[in-house]
Amino acid sequence: MLGLARTDAALGSLPLNFEGLATMGIAWIVFGENVDQRLLLGAAAILAGGAVLSWGGQGPSVSTGAACIVGACLAWGVDNNLTRKLSSADPVVIAMVKGLAAGTVNTVIALLTGAAMPSTLALLAIVLLGFVAVGISLVLFVLALRHLGSARTGAYFSLAPFIGAVVAVGLLHEPVTLQLV
Repeated sequence: MLGLARTDAALGSLPLNFEGLATMGIAWIVFGENVDQRLLLGAAAILAGGAVLSWGGQGPSVSTGAACIVGACLAWGVDNNLTRKLSSADPVVIAMVKGLAAGTVNTVIALLTGAAMPSTLALLAIVLLGFVAVGISLVLFVLALRHLGSARTGAYFSLAPFIGAVVAVGLLHEPVTLQLV
């Protein structure tokens, strides 16, 4: 959240590709998963895109927002690989446990930092959004981990940030810059 708060939506969504790279790298280096030439070429393309996005005219730079996003993606890469080890279990149970743990921790942090509880209607909307955007997608992600492995699932999952950039341009009317293209 710190990273997203420090960058615009389009450029903030694209560093999320690092999650796929982190997942793939950890799967390959730590867990010995097979990574073929196509996956390595895809990883190189993702890195090249990140370099273009970081170009500010004077040289490569990384904003605080992008650094926070990349840090979160590294943590997700670790989580994805550990979840792969559990992927033979019921994916619905895995999603429920992860969702309840994350929701509880985030709610406690929010309350401790002074946030107020949302209205009942807002809370229902949050729960519905969480169920669809996190719950269902996490079940499908665990099934993909089970059948494809961490490296390939991470590579396919890397399409999501590009969809986020398109949505930011289309719905939020953010500018289409040469860097973004």
